[in-house]
Amino acid sequence: MNKPILFSLEQCVKCVQTKELMTDRDDVEIVTFPHDINEWSDEELEQAKAHDVFDDLQKTAPILWIDGEKKIGYLRIRKWLQDTQ
Repeated sequence: MNKPILFSLEQCVKCVQTKELMTDRDDVEIVTFPHDINEWSDEELEQAKAHDVFDDLQKTAPILWIDGEKKIGYLRIRKWLQDTQ
């Protein structure tokens, strides 16, 4: 099982709120991309596409990726965190 990854964007209120929920969780990797997709590095683009969150991040954030399954949005991620504590 891979470590869950939280994909977030800079200057995103919901992303900041979600990251605050994870301050004491070391079992989730947090990745923050620039808010403007044109500022993403090649590595960031590749990572987003490899985890199938590229299209989703153009519409909304944050996204929690867990072994190919995606939890999209603050409320769904908060529920997952509560269920896995």
